[in-house]
Amino acid sequence: MGVTIQPIRKLLIANRNEIARRIQRAATALGIQTVAVYSEADAKALHVREADEAWCIGPAPSLESYLRIDQLIEVAKASGADAIHPGYGFVSESPDFAKACEAAGIRLVGPTSQAIADMADKARAKEIARQAGLPCIPGFNFDQATDMDLLQAARDIGFPVMIKALAGGGGRGMRLVLDEAEFAAQLHSARLESKNAFNDDRVMLEKAIVAPRHIEIQVLADQYGHAIHLGERDCTVQRRHQKIVEEAPSPAVDVALRKTMGEAALKLVHATGYVGAGTVEFLLDSRGEFYFIEMNTRLQVEHGVTEAITGVDLVQWQLRIAGGEPLTLQQHDIAFTGHAIQGRLCAEDPAKDFMPQTGPVLAWSAPSLARCDDALQAGLEVSPWYDSLLAKVIAHAPTRELACQALANALNQTVLIGFEHNAAYLARIALHPVFVAGQFSTAFLAEQADSLLFVDEQAELPAEALIASLYFANRPDLARTWPAPLAAYSSTRAMRRNLRLHFGGALHRVSLEQDSLNEARIFTEKSTESVTLSTLQWQVVEGGVHYAATMGTQPVRATVWPCAEGAWVRLSGQARALLVADHTLQTDSAASQGQFQPLVKSPMNGKITQILVQPGQPVQAGDVLFCLEAMKMEHRIAARSDATVDSILVEVGQQMNMGQTLAQLVEVK
Repeated sequence: MGVTIQPIRKLLIANRNEIARRIQRAATALGIQTVAVYSEADAKALHVREADEAWCIGPAPSLESYLRIDQLIEVAKASGADAIHPGYGFVSESPDFAKACEAAGIRLVGPTSQAIADMADKARAKEIARQAGLPCIPGFNFDQATDMDLLQAARDIGFPVMIKALAGGGGRGMRLVLDEAEFAAQLHSARLESKNAFNDDRVMLEKAIVAPRHIEIQVLADQYGHAIHLGERDCTVQRRHQKIVEEAPSPAVDVALRKTMGEAALKLVHATGYVGAGTVEFLLDSRGEFYFIEMNTRLQVEHGVTEAITGVDLVQWQLRIAGGEPLTLQQHDIAFTGHAIQGRLCAEDPAKDFMPQTGPVLAWSAPSLARCDDALQAGLEVSPWYDSLLAKVIAHAPTRELACQALANALNQTVLIGFEHNAAYLARIALHPVFVAGQFSTAFLAEQADSLLFVDEQAELPAEALIASLYFANRPDLARTWPAPLAAYSSTRAMRRNLRLHFGGALHRVSLEQDSLNEARIFTEKSTESVTLSTLQWQVVEGGVHYAATMGTQPVRATVWPCAEGAWVRLSGQARALLVADHTLQTDSAASQGQFQPLVKSPMNGKITQILVQPGQPVQAGDVLFCLEAMKMEHRIAARSDATVDSILVEVGQQMNMGQTLAQLVEVK
């Protein structure tokens, strides 16, 4: 790419949701007009509403919309955009997209297509890094390698090995293989996930460095050969190779190591003729030795923590560099102030093995105690078509210890109601003594799973929860006749009604028996409570109802939103919510009693990618029956007990709804 002297006038943002909004803010601050693109599933998204103009680019599947290079270029031309910012994910690291931009005469906010191609091919990137003097991990790559070639290479390298997608990053298509017995299954899974994420199923192998730290160096380079680094970020807290919590600076990196790693990163920048913002990633072992693993030729999800401690707006600098400006910052200008930690707020349920969650956003309130990059609003829908990242909560404080506390406080203040999410889990990470001490590796979440996922089954239900149960029990038609309370009451005593309350990761069962219009008895596993509703008051708010009542002499307040499963209830003074639902699901009661469950149901919305059994086949507890792709990740659905497959009710490629039956099993007698 030659030197461009004309500033960007109109920017197409080839991405969606929170990162699209982040880029829009930076562009607007520089006086640049913005063009949003969106799939049919994102028609009502905030990034669409907030752009100067917006264009639909296809159906919900990303292969038919956000990954359509021809469509993106066509919209850029039609809208008069003279530059495209790809954000992260989708086409952000696609050499073909970069070439298409160059061929169309449209500036890409990023490096040249050659630099992207060199770094997108992980084997080529390692060779360039090795020649530039960076330490690299032993591995194997061959474009046309068969599964048998890869297996033999894994034997030669020695287990454990890491399978990594050649095209792309972000943990997609990455699998740790501890021994040969699991290699074939993990290879198939990695290839499939890479194909879904990057439309490329090629993989490479690396010797696995067990329990390292994941350290990355942020770089900036202009079109005139000047480059600097902005220190490191620690991205060690990961689950399934997906970053969960990131921070800057790293508690494991001192001044001398930062200088050495920064200089190594800049060697790669100069070796590739890199332009723009990028990240050079390393693994740091327990001895303090570091190894190059890859370079991300794009903006990172965690860029905000670097911005917090340096005061440098990375997105604005991306746009200025793409507009031909020289990088005026010098290395000695980069100073670090305090400590910043980011938690990735995701639509997933930690209590159910981080199962992806979808559904309407019934209520949303971002924390005031921290920066929050998001694209959430009450009334919007979280769909299964894209990854589970909803928002990034970034706390900045004078010290790391204070930043840990600030992040936990901000997460506990965050209100997101309508489905389960990981805010409380992230808060527990932020305050975990091992994390606060800074003495952890990439194995941290697995090693501390028992304490991080702890659920207090004996916790007392708050009074608001009991009142909410009574309110819901009288409102089976919540959505239609809101908000008149107790409309279903009859002077004849109602029979006892059983409800389920999901709260704090635990399931509580309560029974209700109404005595009169204003009084009822609530039976829990521990006690019987008398409830008086004589002072009930309510007010419609944001699609729900806020109400106040009395339990004995205790005043209680809560807000209730109806949903397909029942009702979500937010307790007064708390950010978290509980779900109240009818206790009618046989699977719940059967599971609690250890009974055989003949129907295998989809645990989420998603697409069937593999069917691993057939009718008449015997299976054992734990055998994988189906693989389902949701939110860009593959999930395995296993048998809960020994059985025989009676019938398969789905086919590969079929889109599933949560709770839809996949197969019927026959119990082994």
